[in-house]
Amino acid sequence: MKNRGIFLILLSALLYSIMPVLIRTLGGGGLPPVSQVFLRYIVAFLTAAFYFFRTSKNKIHIQKKDVALLLITTIFGYALSNLFYTYGMLNTYVSNALFLSFTFAIIAPILAHIFLKDKINVFNVAALATATVALVLLFQPNAIPTWKIGGAFAILSALGQAIYLVIRKKLKNYSASFLMLANTCVGVIILGFLSLIIERSFYFQGGIQRISANTWMTTVLFGIDNFLAWLVMTKGFEYVKAATGSILLLSELLFGISFAFLFFQEIPTFATLAGGVLILLSSLLVILKGEN
Repeated sequence: MKNRGIFLILLSALLYSIMPVLIRTLGGGGLPPVSQVFLRYIVAFLTAAFYFFRTSKNKIHIQKKDVALLLITTIFGYALSNLFYTYGMLNTYVSNALFLSFTFAIIAPILAHIFLKDKINVFNVAALATATVALVLLFQPNAIPTWKIGGAFAILSALGQAIYLVIRKKLKNYSASFLMLANTCVGVIILGFLSLIIERSFYFQGGIQRISANTWMTTVLFGIDNFLAWLVMTKGFEYVKAATGSILLLSELLFGISFAFLFFQEIPTFATLAGGVLILLSSLLVILKGEN
């Protein structure tokens, strides 16, 4: 079971590694930030609904004691965390936004230890310390004043992601397909409401009519990728602890480095290579020696 969880989380990391490029592509295609997330959530919700009703044999049943946790994870852990991530990417340097967003891998094990009583042995601590150094080497974040509003949104994104990973363990009786259905449904409602308030002119002053077919196609593909990445990640966390899963998710950065080299001929620096090696080391530590 542990090996299945590791495989699913690594697959999720691969799917996640595509998202930063898609965010920038949609921004360049004329989609404003909130509407960008809202429109891809519509696609993700439709995909999640199709998947759930085709695969689930049980009716939707929510226990009263779980309502509060479901609201927190769907609103803050999913709907708003993705929005915060998008705003972070668009309002500060990409390196700063990614560095701050990926600190969820350090926040999640701490929250899991506090609220889930997950054990953290010396190898978990070593893996967390190694991952922290790796993030600094990979992104070499600028001084705090350069973070500005984008940095604040990136930190909120990291916190939302960490909370989602921890609450997922508390909601272990609910299937990954149901959680994705709930997440995307609430995401469409929350982001639809916000987009109509914040970006009203986009819908009522002709902005949406100027979006190209290529941008719409990218939005659809992004929505499907969004659904698959979160579904596979949610499923993976059914089998491993939050500390293990959160550090394994950092392998997304290794995929990103590889894609940049293969498709864009971006040659990684020494610091980038060193950070990649440290992420690989931290992942091996939690797989082989961590509390799983």
